[in-house]
Amino acid sequence: MTFPVFLAALAFAWPLLGAALVMAAPTPRSRELAIWMVGAGCVLAVAVFLFPATSAAAEGWDDDPVQRAGRVMLAFGLLLTVMENGTLQDRLLRGLPHISTALTGLACVAPDPIIGLGILEAALAYGVFVFSRPAGQARAGWALVRTGSVGIFLVLSGLLLPSGSAPAGLMMACGLVMLAGLTPFGQSWREENDTYLFLPFAGAALLLSMRMRTHGGEAFETALVAAGLASVWLTACAGRSDGGQRLFRTFPSALALIAVGAGADVAALLFLCGWCLAGGNRFGRSWAARALACFPPGAPFVGCLLLLSMLSDWSWSITVLTVAGILCAVVRSVPVEGFTQDLWPEDAAGRVACSVLVLTGFLVPLAMMLGAF
Repeated sequence: MTFPVFLAALAFAWPLLGAALVMAAPTPRSRELAIWMVGAGCVLAVAVFLFPATSAAAEGWDDDPVQRAGRVMLAFGLLLTVMENGTLQDRLLRGLPHISTALTGLACVAPDPIIGLGILEAALAYGVFVFSRPAGQARAGWALVRTGSVGIFLVLSGLLLPSGSAPAGLMMACGLVMLAGLTPFGQSWREENDTYLFLPFAGAALLLSMRMRTHGGEAFETALVAAGLASVWLTACAGRSDGGQRLFRTFPSALALIAVGAGADVAALLFLCGWCLAGGNRFGRSWAARALACFPPGAPFVGCLLLLSMLSDWSWSITVLTVAGILCAVVRSVPVEGFTQDLWPEDAAGRVACSVLVLTGFLVPLAMMLGAF
């Protein structure tokens, strides 16, 4: 086994080791230990991106730099989740984000997308088990399993149909839209802890959608663009109501699916960065609202520029609708005070998120010019 292969295997196993240590540690020390373990996991993920494994034993792990960079985003999303949450008394709950990130990372590198979907189903089942243990939560757990399982079943059904056929593309697109949590079609999140599972889960669905594009064909790409565009305009129409704010938190996921459909994988990666670091329940914070609204100089802003440049070659009418939808959603959904407050967050988690968003926005275009993507 070569060193890059060992490094890649260690990066995938590290969150599971972190989960075991965090669940076994005494409660007062669990959060500090989790931060150190997740920080080391981020370093490993970056090392795997810089030094990919190229041997036959690593086939499917590191063949796409966008996939490697996406796993880096999942690692930093886990870091932010651990940093912004306090000490948890429930051992299974404090280990859940580590386990869900580990399983979704494995799903992204499975040699066959069908195996990856099976791993996602296992991650969903474990997360729902953790959520539904308290008395009276069984119905909520069943609703989460039902939505996720229907999405996985639709994707599997599409993969079993002939490659490139319209039914296969439509079924796969509908399933991935549900797995990505694209409102109003996807997961119904009721508790703040739900993001422990669904932040990496939705990120893995976006990364898997890039790998499935060759099987889905033109119908798959068109359906993803249509679903993403519909979600953008629903967000714009909902405005600043409570429902509109819940829609706005999945704004980068909608734009990422449009990018995948248009073949702009690097733009989708930048939107994935915004989802992992500013999405979920962080949308109410001013720095997160600016990132989700694709304000410069963060990664989603650069992703918007790349997406629009690709969409103009794909379809001018779709480009105009996308630009208008983004502008309307930003004007109607983001609170006015969200543009001016907390230009530099006071909490450590917010500062880490803003730093990574800005660095990604600068480094990814530089890497494109150097030929890394």
